[in-house]
Amino acid sequence: MDDNNNSQQSSQSTVSLSLKPGYNIDDIDKANSRFKCIFCKLIIRDPIQLTECGHRSCRNCFDERANKEPDGNVTCPCDDCHIVTNKSQVMPDKAFRKELDNIRVVCIHRRDDQCTWTGHLRDYQAHLDENHVHYICPDCNERFTSQPILDDHMAKCPAIFQLCPLGSLCTDQLIRKTELLKHLLSQKHQEVLIKSVTGEYVITGTMTHEQEMEVNTIKPELDDKTIDKLNTLSRDIQNLNEMNIELTNKFNKLNEHVSTTAQELNNMYLTTNERLPVKQSLQSLQEKVQQDLEQLQQTFDNCQHISTDGTLTWRINNVSEKMADAQSERQTSIFSPVFYSSPTGYKMRARLFLFGDGGGRRSHISLFFLIMKGEYDAILKWPFHYKVTFCLLDQTGNNRHVIDSFHPDVKSNSFQRPKEAANTASGIPKFFPLPMLLQDDNAYVREDTLYLKIIIALNDTPKVLLPFMLTLNPALPNYVQDNLIHQEEIKRQQQQTATVNTPQPVPMNTAK
Repeated sequence: MDDNNNSQQSSQSTVSLSLKPGYNIDDIDKANSRFKCIFCKLIIRDPIQLTECGHRSCRNCFDERANKEPDGNVTCPCDDCHIVTNKSQVMPDKAFRKELDNIRVVCIHRRDDQCTWTGHLRDYQAHLDENHVHYICPDCNERFTSQPILDDHMAKCPAIFQLCPLGSLCTDQLIRKTELLKHLLSQKHQEVLIKSVTGEYVITGTMTHEQEMEVNTIKPELDDKTIDKLNTLSRDIQNLNEMNIELTNKFNKLNEHVSTTAQELNNMYLTTNERLPVKQSLQSLQEKVQQDLEQLQQTFDNCQHISTDGTLTWRINNVSEKMADAQSERQTSIFSPVFYSSPTGYKMRARLFLFGDGGGRRSHISLFFLIMKGEYDAILKWPFHYKVTFCLLDQTGNNRHVIDSFHPDVKSNSFQRPKEAANTASGIPKFFPLPMLLQDDNAYVREDTLYLKIIIALNDTPKVLLPFMLTLNPALPNYVQDNLIHQEEIKRQQQQTATVNTPQPVPMNTAK
């Protein structure tokens, strides 16, 4: 019965190999790291993206780690990252999944089973389920194609049996490993053992006179050897008895010591229990105060650093390092800090692909806008319909800023009320030519830093005023900038009116 259980456990563990978080393929070490899970290092299964750092993993790998933590936070294992992401801040990466489905892979069983299958990743699991479910004998590791065949093999597997130490003297020479101890303690084995020690073997059949004479001649010698063996065994037994008495005395002393220690611990436990209610009360109060302090600190930090006026000035440092990561596809995109349209408004962020994405891949930098699930979504108007403007800021003072904008497609899911942590990003794949950004001494990357500005047109500011807005000193408070923009708008309207009302010169009539 035990052997059957072992075989079932073995077969189950073998089948479960196909249920690992990621896909294991032939030459996994040579696979593109872009397609590998940051946790299990296998080809990603059911891909998700960590919105805080942009890395990708298997859904199962992330969930397994998040479910072990009370707060659901998971730290990215990447050496250059270690950013913490909450389980509410991950989203399925459907576009990447389509790309994964189309990569070609070689079956992991190419070497051990001489499997010749190659194909698309989307067909790999079906191939494994159909061709590589094995049942393995836990004793000899031989493979079988079904449980009944394995059970039949287990009944007679050579690796399950072991020779009796007495060899041919024992009538049961081959013993199951699981029954060897029972056999060694059996009466039949003990009788054979005694006879082997004393030399009293049962001799069957008839002997000639010469044979009887030979036996009688060697019997005294065998008797002497047997007596020597018995004396040696007797001395060994006496030594063992003395050691047993010594160990028994030590055990009794140790047992007394354990009893004394247990009583002392029990007394300490009773004393601790008397103080426990007070300690628990103080501990609970301390935890509450700590939580309140952390919440206040978080609220203060949020108020200090988060933009709540529909604009975001995004400073991106270490540009060369991030460009190298994007080019090698170690990390293809980065996310901006979160910003809001108002203190109780839409929650938003930007996503930048320094080596492009989609139609702008490896030719442009791509900039996208995404709406995140916010605290006040239930009272906001949907879909989101405000114009989004992206600006790449000129750092030379020449005000040659790169400006582009788009109007949301209100029918797109990207601008509906979010159901997940964030909606699908939407934006401008060809925002700025990559070769121009890679030029030495360009106007937009200085001291390995670039600046992007995202503007949500909440008040329908005319597009012609955008260049003027970008010339204003960012150090000025928002209300001062708004006042200057308003004055500039009035000034331009007055100039336009004056131009319209100015009389046009009439040519002189020179006809006589």
